[in-house]
Amino acid sequence: MGFKTSKSRGFWWEDAQELDRFIQNFPFHTTGKNERNFETGFATALMASKSSFNSKIITQIDKSTKVKGVYCFGKKHRPDLGFEKDDVPGIAVEVKFVTYAGLKEAIGQGYLYRLEYKFVYLILIISEKRKRFYEVIDKGGESNLVDILEHLAVNMNIFTYVVPAFNIKPGMRKCINFFR
Repeated sequence: MGFKTSKSRGFWWEDAQELDRFIQNFPFHTTGKNERNFETGFATALMASKSSFNSKIITQIDKSTKVKGVYCFGKKHRPDLGFEKDDVPGIAVEVKFVTYAGLKEAIGQGYLYRLEYKFVYLILIISEKRKRFYEVIDKGGESNLVDILEHLAVNMNIFTYVVPAFNIKPGMRKCINFFR
C-alpha cells in the first residue's frame, strides 16, 4: 500500500487551499493553554465555517461522527480532524501543542495519515516556554527543520504551520507556513 494520490486541482485541492487560508488567519494565541483546548477551539471555528468547504468536516468533538483512522504498527492512528466526501477521506488535520517534544511525533503522524488521506495538515502550536524556538525559526534559523518541512509540503502533500500560542513582537510572522 502506498500514499494516496493527490492532485493540485479539483474539489479536494479547493478545500486544501481554503483550509490554508483559514489556518493562516486563525488566532491561535487566544485559543487555550493545552492541546485539547487548541484542538477544540480550532475545530469549533472550522465547523462554523463549514459552508466554505466542498467536503464534510469530521471532528473528534462531534460525538456523532468518527474521524477515519489509519491502521499501522498494530494499531489505529486517528487525526484530530478529517475532511471527507461520500465516506472517502481526503484531508487530515493534526494539532500539536509543542511545549518541548511533539515535533518529531507530528511529522511521523503526518506520514501515517498520508497512507489514507490526500493532504495532511500539521498545526504546530508553540508554547510560550518555547518562544525562543519560534523566534529562531521566524528569523530564518533552524535550516534543517525548514528543509524537512519544505520537502514534506512539496513532495508529500504534508503541509505544516508553525504558530505561536503567545503574542508576538512587531515584525514577526503570526504563522510560519509550509504550503505549496
